[in-house]
Amino acid sequence: MDSYLKMMKRMVDLYDQHLQQSGHQTEKSDRVASFIRDLDTPEYDRVLAGLPALLGQDRQDQGAVPRYNFDQNCIDRLTQPDDRWNRIEEMVTTSPASLDLTDKNQALQTFELAELLLDLYPFENELTGIENRVVAEPQKYPTILHLAVKLALSKTQLNALTTQTHLTVVVPLFKEHNRIRSRKIHPAGEDFIRRKVAELNWLYGSKADDTFDLIFVDDGCPEKSGLIASDIIAKEGYGNVRILFLEHAIASGSPMTKGLNSTEDSQKGGAIQYGLWEAIHQPRKQTELIVLYTDADLSTNIGQAGLLIKRLSNNKTMCVLGSRYDPGGIYCTPKGAQGLSDKDRLRLIFRHYVRAELLPQLGPGVDTQCGFKAIKAEVLADTLKQMVDKRFSFDMELLLLITLNHDQGGRTIVQAPIVWIESNAESNFY
Repeated sequence: MDSYLKMMKRMVDLYDQHLQQSGHQTEKSDRVASFIRDLDTPEYDRVLAGLPALLGQDRQDQGAVPRYNFDQNCIDRLTQPDDRWNRIEEMVTTSPASLDLTDKNQALQTFELAELLLDLYPFENELTGIENRVVAEPQKYPTILHLAVKLALSKTQLNALTTQTHLTVVVPLFKEHNRIRSRKIHPAGEDFIRRKVAELNWLYGSKADDTFDLIFVDDGCPEKSGLIASDIIAKEGYGNVRILFLEHAIASGSPMTKGLNSTEDSQKGGAIQYGLWEAIHQPRKQTELIVLYTDADLSTNIGQAGLLIKRLSNNKTMCVLGSRYDPGGIYCTPKGAQGLSDKDRLRLIFRHYVRAELLPQLGPGVDTQCGFKAIKAEVLADTLKQMVDKRFSFDMELLLLITLNHDQGGRTIVQAPIVWIESNAESNFY
């Protein structure tokens, strides 16, 4: 028997022995004593598994152990086997700890698991409870479950919105000639154009009123990633996917290329800023436009976009950062949901200390560099015109300008915890 459970049963003995002297007897204390007296080990384990849902993420992440006044009815319910959760656990029993981003079948299995979660837990608060459960012990569960839970929440939150929005996703390309292809052609192939379209089709499938499009921007790739992308887009007949070339923007004098003499002067930032600029200047219906930018690889499944869009429904929030490192975020390596290495964690702690001291306007979020950010289009025009940084560190300038220009007395920038999966084999922007 767990030593903590033994200790609680001893508390019941003391309660019974000294009840007359203490005079502490209440209806609730009698009920708690009876509950603990009859509690067996399997029931105790089910209570522990269900506690994260009752505590909520904020309370879990406090350094001190909080005193909590539970609703005993909720605790009673936790002792009952959850057949729904048993089905989920059975489905992932044989799943590998990690996800292979080159394997299309694993992606399909993730969506199937997300759909099962949606069927079994149709209410957002139930899904949030499941999220709290798996986040509390990330290494216990395979990456496919972590991602499926986030996807199910994303779809639930998107479908609950009443405001009609259009989502434009901007993706930079540089030396992506291998990952852009399928695994049959290259071992590192993620087939990311087709896969990103599939991710968004899954997310928006049940919300016909909302639309999305994808903009890929060639950042001067010497391996002609942009031309490969053009061929794939034409072959698939995508009407809502297009490719732009930063070199064309420089030649035409786009305002987003100020300071760029050639594409060699850009390092991711120039391509993304050009894509964002083009996104907000396309004619479209009278719907709210949200622009999201992400990396070419499949580290972040775009099906999680609903988590960001939901937070943008707050009038004072202008930008949402997908976060791997803030509470609720899951960082996955080839070994599974292992989190950061000790060395990278120390680097991040020190970097965040410096950023918090020098750029406190960016708020408390730790992960300013994750390539998964959603922004309201209304704040982008003036912000982009002021930007100077065209390299990989452009994110912080972008976020700082959004805050300085559009602070409305609330959290201008907020975080949304996501699942992020390493895809380092072909990384090339740094």
